[in-house]
Amino acid sequence: MLTDISAGARRLANNWFCRLSTVRVGAVVLVTLLLAGVVFPVAGTSPQVNTASGGGADTPDVQQAQADSNATDTDGDGLSDSLERSVYGTDPTDADTDGDGYPDGMEVRCEQALPDADPLRTDIYVEVDSTQSTTLSDPVRTSIVETFENAPVSNPDGSTGIDIHLVTDDTKLSANGTVHSKSRAGAGNDIYDFRANHSEHRADGYYYVLLTDDVAYNGDDYFVGAGRPEIAAMERFDSPKVTASLFMHEFGHAMGLDAHQDGIDEERYSQTEYDSVMNYNGLYRQLSYSNGTDSVGRNEWQFVAENRTQPDIDCVENGTCPSRCTQN
Repeated sequence: MLTDISAGARRLANNWFCRLSTVRVGAVVLVTLLLAGVVFPVAGTSPQVNTASGGGADTPDVQQAQADSNATDTDGDGLSDSLERSVYGTDPTDADTDGDGYPDGMEVRCEQALPDADPLRTDIYVEVDSTQSTTLSDPVRTSIVETFENAPVSNPDGSTGIDIHLVTDDTKLSANGTVHSKSRAGAGNDIYDFRANHSEHRADGYYYVLLTDDVAYNGDDYFVGAGRPEIAAMERFDSPKVTASLFMHEFGHAMGLDAHQDGIDEERYSQTEYDSVMNYNGLYRQLSYSNGTDSVGRNEWQFVAENRTQPDIDCVENGTCPSRCTQN
């Protein structure tokens, strides 16, 4: 069964209530839309209309219904301009207001694909599978989520931080020995095999991480983790901090923090000089990426928020994934 933990749900609810004053300004437009029978859920929750008391408005006529069906959607994100302005607070001229790679319409209407998404706050989704009987422990998950939540990046809603959603899926997957970071002949022996055969969220734009017993990087099984663009494989340890730190390191590679960049996967800088989990002198000692204030001066959190490597969303059509989203 899929599970997801994040801080995004409560923020999306808060965003809704904080925009009540804006809703009043656009009341005429919103009432017309609701009465026309159009349901636009916030992260999968349909707004409720009480027709049993109060009011007194007539049933929308055919002309009103036609006008609603032709509502302008300037940025093609699946949300009408009027709803973006009056309800969600998103930018009707920008299909992805928070710049996290997911169209606003998908974040609002695709709870099945993107649980607890917030169109005004950076979201990152990761599917985690395992060849072992268990997945990431709660302490490890909490450490990772809190690290991203405390990231020094700004969001359109005025908050800071990133919501990383760790969606744990399959366990006890069969591995054909060591899991390699490069494609190899045969089944079940490289990370690409597992993503191709077991990922349930690849079309939704999820990263893929595999927990396993033995990992090889560039053919060398001395390593305990390996990260490639969009994917990673890693071993687990008894220490939650060590496991969480290794996850952050390999997931950093999956997001595009590459070994050819100064200091990454090296020991030539002290932790003070290069304050990042991507530094071998920081690995297993910390979880965070650099904020750019150290000697190396690379703002890795800004890169993660704005320029990271992102998996394609194959299911998107008019801002949403029709088979997995609430439709108009």
